[in-house]
Amino acid sequence: MLINLSPDSSDNSVKGSDARMRHLSSRSRRGRATERHSRVFFFRKLAEAFDLDGFLSNTASLLKNQLTGIDAVIVYLYDGAKRRLVPVSVSGCEPEHVGEIRLEAGTSPIVQVFEKGKPLLWFAEEAAGVMEECFCPGYTDNITFAFLFCVPMELSDGTRIGCLLFLSAAPNSMSPRDLAFFRRVAKILAPFAYKAQTLRQRQEKKFSNLAGTLSHELRTPLTCIKGYATTLLDNNGHWNQEQRMEFLKIIDAETDTMKKLIDDLMDSSMIETGLLSVNKEPVLLPRIIAKAVDDARLRTTKHKFVVSIPRNFPVMEADPVRTKQVLDNLLDNAVKYSPEGGLIVIQCRVGNREVILSVADEGMGIAPEHLNRLFEKFYRVKSDLAGTGLGLPVACEIVEKQGGRIWARSTPGKGSTFYFTLPLTGTGPAAEEEAGD
Repeated sequence: MLINLSPDSSDNSVKGSDARMRHLSSRSRRGRATERHSRVFFFRKLAEAFDLDGFLSNTASLLKNQLTGIDAVIVYLYDGAKRRLVPVSVSGCEPEHVGEIRLEAGTSPIVQVFEKGKPLLWFAEEAAGVMEECFCPGYTDNITFAFLFCVPMELSDGTRIGCLLFLSAAPNSMSPRDLAFFRRVAKILAPFAYKAQTLRQRQEKKFSNLAGTLSHELRTPLTCIKGYATTLLDNNGHWNQEQRMEFLKIIDAETDTMKKLIDDLMDSSMIETGLLSVNKEPVLLPRIIAKAVDDARLRTTKHKFVVSIPRNFPVMEADPVRTKQVLDNLLDNAVKYSPEGGLIVIQCRVGNREVILSVADEGMGIAPEHLNRLFEKFYRVKSDLAGTGLGLPVACEIVEKQGGRIWARSTPGKGSTFYFTLPLTGTGPAAEEEAGD
């Protein structure tokens, strides 16, 4: 028997369902209402406390553990690309045995709940039929649920995003009076589930794009390395020493490109796990800047580098390796986004409490709508330029780990300037003013 528990059900239907679902609890109606109110409040507060990244996986266990008489919960969310209801959170049964449900109108009771926005309840034989639809073949032979209740999940604008399926071994574990409670729970959870699903989809898209980017970024230097290595190994080739050295330099440079890509991936992973660390020590910042600029000069012949550092620069506490990594990333970006060449100016100013470093180019510039997203992982202003979108997020984490700040200013068509600060500690002169060209 299938019972429609929507608010517009007829009185006879409600009375009939009430007779079949008489609650076994001896608590008073007032006591049950108070408990339902308390649980709604609990669900709202707990949902607000969940981080979105872990919300979907925790929703089913949250519901199962807090609802008396419920033995299993399945949370389905609608996947528009697949046109299916996809189980995103399962508790009380084996997740690997819960299948997706196709949206074929009129063929599925759960699809009816989703499409019509009305909760439904099933007993006995009807419950067994619904279970056959939800679980993989053969799995229902080992489990018994005598009662199933499904309620749609809707946003405030009426958009349905999925549904909640509750399963119980006790056929009399719920009455129609619980309808309002379950609908309120679904209404509370819906916006959080929607945000979590949207976040997950964005992450999946980013990782998908990253896979394509990595494939391209790795293939380019590998092809170059393979080509020149094969050329050098060709016994029929008549290469003089100067040509051989040129080939080896190219192989060395392309190997460095691959190493930087792998290092960025490793650093990004360390940021995710909170393991990225900095090791501060007394450093001469002008020397770090000079080394970064010298390395950048080897990667371009179109640009002129100008360095401006004040005289008597003080000794300061910083991680020399990580700080150079930040400069390398900023200089690489300056070269990349000024493909026609031009000046790249590196300046350093000493304030009362911090040192401010800047790297400016005369390139294509960055539109205002992109500036606030430059330090997001995998974000790239122009997808046709080389890069993974990891360099700036890693640089940002390194700067902030050292107590500094990083930001950018840009004028489209005129160039960009990236700034970062480091706290000023230590005393004593370190270097005279330096300038490079």
